[in-house]
Amino acid sequence: MPKEAVLIVDDQENNRLVIEDMLRKLKLQIRGSSSGEEALTMINEWTPDLILMDQMMPGLSGIETTAQIKANPEFEHVPIVMVTAKNEVHTLKEAFEAGAVDYIIKPVERITLIARVRSALRTKNAFDRITALTEDLQAQKRELTNFTHMVSHDLKSPAASAASLFDFFLYRLKDEHPDIWADESLRDLLQRVPNSLKKMLNFVDTMLTYASAGKVVGDLETVSMMPVLSEVMRTFDHRVEEGAVVFQVEEDMPTVKCDPIKISQVWQNLIGNAIKYRGDKNPVTVQLGWKEEGQLLQFWVQDNGPGIAPEDRDKVFEPFLRLTDDAEGSGIGLATVHQIIKAHQGTIKVDSDYNDGAKFVFTLPTI
Repeated sequence: MPKEAVLIVDDQENNRLVIEDMLRKLKLQIRGSSSGEEALTMINEWTPDLILMDQMMPGLSGIETTAQIKANPEFEHVPIVMVTAKNEVHTLKEAFEAGAVDYIIKPVERITLIARVRSALRTKNAFDRITALTEDLQAQKRELTNFTHMVSHDLKSPAASAASLFDFFLYRLKDEHPDIWADESLRDLLQRVPNSLKKMLNFVDTMLTYASAGKVVGDLETVSMMPVLSEVMRTFDHRVEEGAVVFQVEEDMPTVKCDPIKISQVWQNLIGNAIKYRGDKNPVTVQLGWKEEGQLLQFWVQDNGPGIAPEDRDKVFEPFLRLTDDAEGSGIGLATVHQIIKAHQGTIKVDSDYNDGAKFVFTLPTI
């Protein structure tokens, strides 16, 4: 394991040697610099894990040097401990504002120096481990997303081809073997095949949507929510005509900054769920509303259906979880909604205070 590296910046060589001697038992890789200018040049070729910075030096002061080091993102997380003879509030304030994380008062005392150095190095090591873990998790997430896209694409192509071939088969069967097609039981069996293929294609599409739900495509747009919602509601016109749903919509929906395609998916999923799980309500009443709460815009989809059991309200956004077998579904619709709202810096929940059905509430930041 390589030694941890410490840079001592002080214009007085004796001071550097004293500090180095005090730190000798820590088995560190130690280098010294006699000025802020020299330190800035040195760290371009050698990155320390900790910098002990003298506050008063000719040329660039310790505070000025610290500010220049911290201006470089590469050294953002390298801790700098200010070594100063001035125990003054305004001096320490300037040091912390420049980017120092701690300070030591001259003359330097061995126990204090070792304690501060160990503390700073532990913090740096912890941050390095977290950074490495985060990078590893991000790499795994990218790999999983790519795998999901690849598998979904590889499943979709043959399923689509099978559906197309079966359509052609049915066309030939009707034309060349009308006696078989006339058999009601056989015809019923044959018609189940394209329905099954359609379900498979819908599931693959849903998987692809979920895999990319957390990614807001392109720049966010400033749009009026009402046209977005109206377009979504039009996709349910046939359910209105069937008597499955009645909409109640609040007027004057606000303007929001969002990805309109993804937010359309949110409304689509929430409304679709209210209709799908309406129980014996025909029609189910679905209310769509909003209000402003501080720096957030709050929207909701509320129905008067059977509702969601209290013990299940925290589970509904888990992927691949289905709380009932009464209706078909992939179990990732609400998980997709959660991902989309999270990507917009918002939140979504089931309103636990509403007990006359189900009420989903999501927030978006105000413009």
